Amino acid sequence: MMMSYEKDTAVKVAWKYYNEGLTQTEIATALNLSRMKVIKYLEIAKKNHIIQFKIDLEQVSDKDLQTKLIEEFGLDDVYIVPSANDHSLDSVTIAAANYIEDRITSDTMINIGYGETVSRTLGTLKISTKYKVTFVSLSGGVKFYMPTAIDQASDYYTNPNYNHYILPSPLMVSAAALAENLVNEQSIKDILEMIPYSNFTVIGVGALNQQATLVKEGLLSIREMEILKSHGAVGDLLSQFYDINGDVLDLSLHNRLVSTEIQLLKSLHNVVAVACGVEKKEAIIGALKGGYIDILITDENVARSLLE
Repeated sequence: MMMSYEKDTAVKVAWKYYNEGLTQTEIATALNLSRMKVIKYLEIAKKNHIIQFKIDLEQVSDKDLQTKLIEEFGLDDVYIVPSANDHSLDSVTIAAANYIEDRITSDTMINIGYGETVSRTLGTLKISTKYKVTFVSLSGGVKFYMPTAIDQASDYYTNPNYNHYILPSPLMVSAAALAENLVNEQSIKDILEMIPYSNFTVIGVGALNQQATLVKEGLLSIREMEILKSHGAVGDLLSQFYDINGDVLDLSLHNRLVSTEIQLLKSLHNVVAVACGVEKKEAIIGALKGGYIDILITDENVARSLLE
């Protein structure tokens, strides 16, 4: 926790740098600090959200490309951020957080999917404290909804107006009968019944490769992924696999999931898919053709590849 002096100095430094337009050297002179101390306090201001950056997504996106994607796939909206090699995921999750923040005008319920992309988006959210926000998980697998995946200092955990309803179960269990019993447990049923009343739903799109969350979490092996590909799978939403046309495959592993069925996504309002990396091209196309997504937030390389 920041001491009062440290916070006050960080505020002064940030104000002079960003609002008054002073250089770091000028601030150092004005506040009787070394230039290295000025740099330190600017970093403190960023880390503790004293200063926050918002990108105007309307200015960033390629309008022509946006329009073509909306028309091609029947989307409500598309936002495209510049591709940035290893940093595209950060850019896309920040854009997704900004998109949601800018559209909250009252108390809001947000459904949240499983995986790293959604977890990073949640960790970036900064929603005004005048609104109460309820987060509801769409599946089991508590890791990606808890502090082990999301910085405990992030707004997602520190904002007193945030409520969390997390399914108290694994994502995948050993037998279909066990999954069915869990879904019928009252504590889980109560949460699942909240999902249709959401204002937004935020999901990631999974590709079939060794970087897939299901592989990294040890729920599926690379060998099993290859078998899924041989059955025509191109991607997954909420750990349910589908083909290039978005048709869900008839797989026994789906019966072992504690998760919302992806068909429900079609009836929800404002389903926001957050995805980047050209390796997800087919997975995104299948999800779009299946009609599971209303709003796509992605990077420029992916956006262009979807129309090739």
